[in-house]
Amino acid sequence: MTRVEAYAGASYPERRTAVWRGDQRIAVGQVLRSWRTPDALHFLVELESGEQQELCYQFRAEVWDVRTFEEPS
Repeated sequence: MTRVEAYAGASYPERRTAVWRGDQRIAVGQVLRSWRTPDALHFLVELESGEQQELCYQFRAEVWDVRTFEEPS
């Protein structure tokens, strides 16, 4: 199971800090891009491991979706 750790300041999720895979914590190195759709917040992040992940926070369900980002060929 993958989950997202995020900091909640004035609003949640204000800053994504890490992705958890089981008991392994992988810190977010940087946010490469962010955008909003009517139902969700999306963040393309680079983890400290070098992987790029798309983190998507679904407002209604209050859950995160995590997808590995792959450059189009």
